[in-house]
Amino acid sequence: MTVPAPSSRPSSIETDKQNLAPPSAARLLHGVVLRPDQLLWDGRHYTGPAPVEVHADGARHVPGVVAIVIRQSFIGVVASQPGQAQHAKSQIHVQWSRPVTDTPKSLPGAPVTQSARSYQYQTDTQAASWAIALFDEATLKVWCRTTQPESLRHEISALLSLTPEQIQILPNGQYPTESYDAAVDAALLCIHATGRAVKVAQPAHPATLIRITVDGDKNSLTEKLSQYPARRPSVAALLCGFTHTSPATAVQNNDAYGTPIRLTFENPTTPISTYPSEQVGAAQIFARESFFDETCKAQKLDPVQARLNQLTHDLTGRNLIESVASRAQWNNRPSKAGTGQGFAYGHVIDNEQDPPQQIWSAWIAEVSVDKEGLVDITRLTVGHSTEELNSRQATPEIESSLRQFAQGLLKPPDSFDQWGNDKEKPDFQVARPNIDIVPQQNENAISTHIAWNEKARWPAAAAIANAIHDATGVRLRDTPFDSRQLQQALAQKPTPPAYKKWTYGLLGGIAATAAGLVVSAMPWRSAIAPVAVDTRIYSEEAINRGRLVAIAGDCMVCHTAEDGLENTGGRALETPFGVVYSTNITPDPETGIGSWSYEAFERAMREGIHRDGRHLYPVFPYTAFAKISDTDMQSLYAYLMTQPAVKHTPPKTELTFPYNARPLMAGWNTLFHENARFEPDPTKTTLWNRGAYLVQGAGHCAACHTPRNALGAEKSGEKNYLAGGFADGWEAPPLNELSKAPIAWTEASLYDYLRTGFSSLHGVASGPMAPVVEGLAQLPESDVRAIAHYLSSLNPGSSESEPAALTAAKLEEISRNNSAVMTMPGESLFEGACAVCHDAREGPPLFGSRPSLALNTNLHSDHPDNVIQVMMHGIADPTQLGLGDMPGFKDSLNNQQMKDLLEYMRARFAPEKAPWQGLDEKIETIRNQTVR
Repeated sequence: MTVPAPSSRPSSIETDKQNLAPPSAARLLHGVVLRPDQLLWDGRHYTGPAPVEVHADGARHVPGVVAIVIRQSFIGVVASQPGQAQHAKSQIHVQWSRPVTDTPKSLPGAPVTQSARSYQYQTDTQAASWAIALFDEATLKVWCRTTQPESLRHEISALLSLTPEQIQILPNGQYPTESYDAAVDAALLCIHATGRAVKVAQPAHPATLIRITVDGDKNSLTEKLSQYPARRPSVAALLCGFTHTSPATAVQNNDAYGTPIRLTFENPTTPISTYPSEQVGAAQIFARESFFDETCKAQKLDPVQARLNQLTHDLTGRNLIESVASRAQWNNRPSKAGTGQGFAYGHVIDNEQDPPQQIWSAWIAEVSVDKEGLVDITRLTVGHSTEELNSRQATPEIESSLRQFAQGLLKPPDSFDQWGNDKEKPDFQVARPNIDIVPQQNENAISTHIAWNEKARWPAAAAIANAIHDATGVRLRDTPFDSRQLQQALAQKPTPPAYKKWTYGLLGGIAATAAGLVVSAMPWRSAIAPVAVDTRIYSEEAINRGRLVAIAGDCMVCHTAEDGLENTGGRALETPFGVVYSTNITPDPETGIGSWSYEAFERAMREGIHRDGRHLYPVFPYTAFAKISDTDMQSLYAYLMTQPAVKHTPPKTELTFPYNARPLMAGWNTLFHENARFEPDPTKTTLWNRGAYLVQGAGHCAACHTPRNALGAEKSGEKNYLAGGFADGWEAPPLNELSKAPIAWTEASLYDYLRTGFSSLHGVASGPMAPVVEGLAQLPESDVRAIAHYLSSLNPGSSESEPAALTAAKLEEISRNNSAVMTMPGESLFEGACAVCHDAREGPPLFGSRPSLALNTNLHSDHPDNVIQVMMHGIADPTQLGLGDMPGFKDSLNNQQMKDLLEYMRARFAPEKAPWQGLDEKIETIRNQTVR
């Protein structure tokens, strides 16, 4: 017998394994997508913003870019590296159309007067996901994780005009994250990648809001429409203009109640990347069951009996509802004030099962509401039935899951001093609701185990909302249910007559003001005795919260010298009155604050008084720190006291007379300092108040960005607030309507700049702002967005200007064709030193970027200081990867060359601005400054 020689080719089994494995990282291209700030879907069509103009030339010049894909409202980038793709995305300027405003939400407690009512459902937080797609030899392979592979296959087939047989859906090993949206994005982009695989990674995102508008006649409960939840298409499919069609496996339910609906997906605080398709059904059931209860109340019908009357042919649903109502004693419920019961029902098709399964569920929630509007869920009676008993769980496990899920639907009052990563603290959820599960009526059921499907949770939100309405008469249509709305609706406390209230308030205000003036005017304050601090009492949560307060306040920046240890002091802070050195704030008892009691610490932070009674100079911004809330102040103390103690004595501050006479600061405080905590504006949103609190308080933005008077105090008045100032030889530009930016700062551009240190429409963070951005990068994303939201409100006229993309194109075109500057002495200097990175006239950029000088805020400013600083010292450590370093020219250009270059750049890139004056003196001053 002859033995065949071994083959050098892999076996078919080995080949199949290789084909099933995702391509290696070295072979991947990377894709990113640019979304509008809203995604609106009416249940069939995309109705959100669409691109009116797209300017992508800048993105095409970014090194590594393979393709720019634009298909209706879908815009994507494919590049060799993730950083290149992200940078190219930032260079795409899109003018979006605005969608038609949806039906406004009804106010809590408002009577039902319209046929259309709007509800809002909050989905779960979305984990990070990724997918890879490769189109090779007429076959499209998609590596992802999805519970809907057949839906994904048919959707991609329709988008790319391929047959379903040409598409392979392969596992990517990521569990249990759903990557349906990333898979469609990758499929659309890989077609333009010439046979190479494209990976699309989507970051984790917080909860998404789904708004459901129900159009129905409140006088009729007989409309027939399938109640089975519609599965939304991928975001990419919606943006490409595809309509939604129900899966062929959906089972029609002719007995189910229903009304026409419109769905709106929106998340005003984060860019859209993915919306959980499996949550659409939960949102629909919440809206429809709430609407059903409202309609029953309007017609004085019992909602349980009304539902039973509808389900004449659905014996499973009828039996389930009757069992739940009997167990919950629905017909014998007490009419105690502040308590209520609510009913909700769900009947859906679970298309994730093979074959699809029908799921019935019925909920009755019982709540109690106190006079402050704080809600406790006291009891939940839950019934659930499925066609197949193929999944069993222990009853205690289900009870724990349902309890956690239901309590998560209650939201404590939002607070301006709630940090973005604070865990929800259910302080008002005192009771642990009793969970009563009605087992499925089936001979195979086991006493300790029952069949369970997570979709049976979906009626919970409506049941709780209906119970709250039963207890209070207030209809909450948004989840999670905000106790603040109940507080506002239930605030019926008697108040004294207006004249008495005004008199008492006036007298109290006069007394408090007088007492404060007397104390603050004292030239010397008593010392507070040193103490031994026991740091074991501080929780991990309090310490971490204090860390965030310290980051927001830039404590480490000011209290750390160049090449010094963190918080040990010694940084020289230049003021018009001399140099002030920062102090050691580590918990060293001899040279730091280790022996300071909380009382001493708080006095220093709010009043500017040292533990020993000395007045502190206001270069330490206690004028802003006084606004910090008590909780944040206590947390900051806990954090600082639990850090490593370092023995270090920084240089002593020595100012000349009269500035060295610290008792004179008492008079300064009397004139210019108000020791008052931040008070939120009740007419503004929580997001606005959060941003205002961070900007005005811990962030002390006004310390640099507000002009100061002759005595070093921030100038008062609304027109001066954040109207621009100077710090460490740098201009802190105006943040209000006085901004000189050629393109108005928007909330989105402010967020980009504060979060990454770079805005494609404005420039790069440098100088004293660079460490601020580094600190903000450590804060929760929601806090940075709150700051951007608040600051954008200070310049309301920005929304009325022409589209940013159009303005940017005009400015860059003017700078390109400004022939008048070509004969200036600075032209040749610019060509030799700057054009390789900044010239938009010709040629691709080097170092991965081309920061536009025509859009640079500093070149349009009335002051040349920041441009001179950057030209002298460069940017050695940019905050954004891929931007490249900028060298300093202090040692290679003399003063005259600097002046020629500055005059040229001002004339070319800001031709509408007057030439800068006094450049000789400015250049000499900044050249001789100590670099910080």
